[in-house]
Amino acid sequence: MKRSKGVLTPRFKKRLSVPTASAVAVSLTLTGCSPEPMQETAQVYKDVTECIQVNPDQAQLCESVFGEALAIAEETAPQFASLADCELEFGADQCMAGGSDNDNADSGGGWFMPMMYGYMLGNMLSGSKRYKTAPVYSSKNRRSPMYGKLVTGAGNTVGRAGDRIVRTSPSNFTPQKATKVSSRGGFGKIAQTKAVQSSKSTSSRSRSSSRSWGG
Repeated sequence: MKRSKGVLTPRFKKRLSVPTASAVAVSLTLTGCSPEPMQETAQVYKDVTECIQVNPDQAQLCESVFGEALAIAEETAPQFASLADCELEFGADQCMAGGSDNDNADSGGGWFMPMMYGYMLGNMLSGSKRYKTAPVYSSKNRRSPMYGKLVTGAGNTVGRAGDRIVRTSPSNFTPQKATKVSSRGGFGKIAQTKAVQSSKSTSSRSRSSSRSWGG
């Protein structure tokens, strides 16, 4: 299935304010800091209806982007050998048979994937009238490390369930190869490890910034 690089749209664009190169240079000179990894703002919608409610003039775009997110999810969602393993991580009735072997999944001929919580909709910073999308997932199992969080198919945490606006790395819009989960609870461990690493990285940048300001 071909992966789209973006969704064209004549409107529905909220431009981000991008500082000039000179302003960035002055800021870095004064603080002595390295620039933080670029992040961008993305909107999160559970389905087409929710997207249209917020953007009533963009029904066609909402439908198009949702369809693209579903297609990406089929290719990139974590894959589990059994329904039980998938539901252990994402909760009861939160998983479905995936891939071309849907009809044979229950007999061991296929695999299972979590259902989408929704999808992120982000605009490119290039200034072009394009938008990109990525499916996100959330667990309803209180014992899961992903409970109440929004995670990508690669296990990156981008926010919390219920968030309408998130700040995320542009790389989270790049489809990754599907993770084949071989151990029970394995995907949750991946997500938990990445969340810890991200938190440490953020703390390290904050300490570095504080030292620079302190002279």
